[in-house]
Order: sequence, then C-alpha cells, then structure tokens
Amino acid sequence: MDLFRVVKQAWEPGDTREVESTRLEKQLGVEYDSYRRVYLADGREWTIAGQIAKEDGRKYYILECVG
Repeated sequence: MDLFRVVKQAWEPGDTREVESTRLEKQLGVEYDSYRRVYLADGREWTIAGQIAKEDGRKYYILECVG
C-alpha cells in the first residue's frame, strides 16, 4: 500500500497537497533530496510551501509541485 497516495494522480507544477508532518519526518512514501532541497513523491518534485495545524493538534505541511 502506498502511504503517500491521494485521489489525484496527475500532478502539474503549481499543484499543492497537504501531507501530515509525521509522514515527511519518517519519509513514508517520500524521499528527501538534501542537495536540491526537494521531496520526491509520485514521480514529481515537491517543496514545502507552508504549514497548518488542524483542530486535533496534528501539523500538516503544504507541498507544492515544482517539477
């Protein structure tokens, strides 16, 4: 099972998605390229565009597709 999977399957630069912070920290379904400072997931490159906190106390990052 792909833990990083969402309903949308076709991503274009500029698209955004919310990802729970623990998934990025544990690199579940995503890799981090520290040289280029991008996350690699679903065949695309992503950067952190922001973060939000939900009512239940969990933190989410907003990832933006950059390529």
